[in-house]
Amino acid sequence: MKRLLLMACLASAFAYAWQQLDEIPLLVVGQPTTTGTIQKAREAPFFDALGKTTQIPFRITYKPLDHIGLKDNYQLQMLKNGTIDLASLRFTQNSADEPSLQGIDLIGMISDYDDAEQVIAAYTSTVDHYLQTKFNTKLLGVWTFGPQEIFCKRPIKQLNDIKGLKVRVPSPAVSSYISELGATPAVISFDETKNALGLGLVDCAITSAASANFAGWPKFARYNYPIATQFGLNGYAISLRKWNALSRQQQSKLQGTFDTYLRTLWQFSKELHIDAAKCNTGGHCKYGTPYQGASASVSAKDIQLSRQIMIRTVLPEWGKRCEKVHPGCLAIWQQKLATYLDDWKGKGTL
Repeated sequence: MKRLLLMACLASAFAYAWQQLDEIPLLVVGQPTTTGTIQKAREAPFFDALGKTTQIPFRITYKPLDHIGLKDNYQLQMLKNGTIDLASLRFTQNSADEPSLQGIDLIGMISDYDDAEQVIAAYTSTVDHYLQTKFNTKLLGVWTFGPQEIFCKRPIKQLNDIKGLKVRVPSPAVSSYISELGATPAVISFDETKNALGLGLVDCAITSAASANFAGWPKFARYNYPIATQFGLNGYAISLRKWNALSRQQQSKLQGTFDTYLRTLWQFSKELHIDAAKCNTGGHCKYGTPYQGASASVSAKDIQLSRQIMIRTVLPEWGKRCEKVHPGCLAIWQQKLATYLDDWKGKGTL
């Protein structure tokens, strides 16, 4: 009897050991907690359940970006050198290392969710190619925080109203656009922007309606001009080292799971954007904090102006920088998005 019990214990221990050996460690760096509802209500639960959802024996360690002590502009290097396996990739912050991350969301290019989906469908494969060849990283998909709008401490009813003001921008890439409008750009981190507004260091700041609400910007910047300067595109990227270690069946299952998740995330982003706009103007809202703010209507004239700045200034500047990294990339961008740009001309908005 003792011998049978011992054999049973050994068998259990052996099975457990093999189970541990079969586990696939997956170190994931997510969005910072300061980004709010998407990280907390969607991203973190998704990764918590990823092993169960995919039926792949992942041993997942999920860390929000602000919990690992490294800046968000180092994500691609971490993926390339194997420090992490998968990242909720912040496009704007990593575009200095990989220009195509800016090319998919050029300032002044995307005006609404339909536009965003068209651009992503046309250009995502190009971004993925560059990430694979330069950073040994595969792009699993793209999602959005929603339109990056302008929030000011004084009334703003058109783009020209920011002339002479100091505007917080998320990266140097946005500076030329703001300068063309006669304003002074100031690159300030998201976490420091609320204090900058409160202290009067800047007059306006750019982010999504939901992020502004979560961070409490409308306490000081009550006036919103909801033109999309950018569309807050981000993505999920996995190191090819980890991807290639999976079987083809596991790769297919993982990609399919991300595809499904990203579809729901897009829908949630739209819902959150509408809800946050209500929050920021004193309406009844589900996810955020109500503020007694005001929002102006965006004119067709300003959409046209924004696109003209993009074509005249933003695109050439980006093209020069991208060509230094990927010769021929400007021609590829123009080819991929030719139909999209022709649509602008057809609508008379370019």
